[in-house]
Amino acid sequence: MSASREKKLRQEMAASGTPDPKKVRQEEERLKQRRANRLYALIAIIFVLVAAVVLIWNSNVIQRSATAATVDGVKYSAAEVDYYYHGRFNSLLQNQYASYLGISSGMDMNTKVSDTAKMFLPDITGDDVTWDAYLKDYAIKSLATVTKLNNLAKEKGYTFTEEMQKQMDDTIASVKSTASSAGVSVSTYLKAIYGKNVTQGIFTRMLKDSIMASQYDSDYEESLSYTDEQIEAYYQEHQNELDVASYEYIYFNGTAPTTKDADGNTVDATDEEKAAAKEAAHTAAAEALDRLNAGESLEEIAKSYEIATYTVQGEGTYSTSAVGEWIFNADRVEGDVSIVESDPSTYLVLFHSRHINDYKTVNIRHILFQTDTTGLDSESDTYEADLEKAQAAAKQKAEEALIKWKAGDATEDSFAAMANEVSEDPGSNTNGGLYSQVTKGEMVAAFNNWIFDENRQVGDTGVVETSYGAHAMYFSGWDVPYWKLTAENALRSTEYSEWGQSLIKDLDVKQGFGMKFVG
Repeated sequence: MSASREKKLRQEMAASGTPDPKKVRQEEERLKQRRANRLYALIAIIFVLVAAVVLIWNSNVIQRSATAATVDGVKYSAAEVDYYYHGRFNSLLQNQYASYLGISSGMDMNTKVSDTAKMFLPDITGDDVTWDAYLKDYAIKSLATVTKLNNLAKEKGYTFTEEMQKQMDDTIASVKSTASSAGVSVSTYLKAIYGKNVTQGIFTRMLKDSIMASQYDSDYEESLSYTDEQIEAYYQEHQNELDVASYEYIYFNGTAPTTKDADGNTVDATDEEKAAAKEAAHTAAAEALDRLNAGESLEEIAKSYEIATYTVQGEGTYSTSAVGEWIFNADRVEGDVSIVESDPSTYLVLFHSRHINDYKTVNIRHILFQTDTTGLDSESDTYEADLEKAQAAAKQKAEEALIKWKAGDATEDSFAAMANEVSEDPGSNTNGGLYSQVTKGEMVAAFNNWIFDENRQVGDTGVVETSYGAHAMYFSGWDVPYWKLTAENALRSTEYSEWGQSLIKDLDVKQGFGMKFVG
């Protein structure tokens, strides 16, 4: 068709109202282009949204804010659970028994908790519980407890005091110092310690809540008090634990010795040898009893037997051993004697007396100057001499501190002030160097021996050297009897424990989507 005829045909179609095919095709092309443009725009928008979600996801904003658990209607995020999850794990990791617990850095948290760990950590229940499950359960209970304690504190009108703020500031300063020493940012350090979900803001908030809860918890425990009647009633029910006994005994070893073969291998005793050793111990004990009844002393008798060991106890405490059960039998009277079997060995025991453990506990102030071992090489030939010099330097500081104190007011208050100023003992350098109601054996030997010297008087001072360094000492005086302190502490511990359990009793716990991001 020629161009003129095509043009004429289009004119006739237009006159009759029929659409021009060329214009129709052009309009269709324009519509296609518009649809394409809209599609490309939509694709671009989706791409931007996906990119934004990826960036947000990689920043852990979604993960850390996702609800990990709901406890009694209160929602807790993955970050909040992580704070206690990793906090507990790290505390266990730093425990001296970590290897016995079976935990280590970088371990698979889905590892089952061993029976040994359950012995150390009685709060772990269940046969097939994993470390991950235990830590999540611990974290949720901790969060619930802290929340309830804070609510109780608010009801009692508690406010965040200057002392609490100082504790918080000191903790944050310590975190910053540790991070700096490690050459990392505070944010990086916190994530390494508390998990990737924990930010500085979350850490600060959780720390503040913990401090407030801890203060209320401590105040509650200290508020528990008991009457003399309650304490006496406790004693009547627990005399074995609160009494001490005077007795002596000979231990006859009934264990058959092992031997070595020609190759140096250990060879266990035969059944016949074991039976013979057991019988020998029993026979020796029977002979010793006859000699005791004849007037000889146990100490002298023991010298006649290679398998015998003599022991005297002036203030022996109760135990569930065969000897302990015999000694603390309520019917025991002075002069009672008996052969006590403890397979395969045998004891010959002589009872003297039993009385309430009523020695008085002690209040003591001290100023510690630690032995500076910086730069000392334990492998060096001069190590012992260098260590003695360091110890002597610490002792000199303690002696000079006492001289300075005596040149001043020389009062207990001035000693306490000096302790707060110069003592290097973090456990007492904020309370005047005071340790109150100290019991026998609680402190290291030299420290213990000085404070419990029978000639000790209120106001006595001196210098004591221990493995920690040199201590300038001030004897504050005596406190409650040991048995009464023990009874009060036991009553308080029981009531406090029951109260603590009541805070988390029958918790309604629901795990949320965010729990998958914990750990």
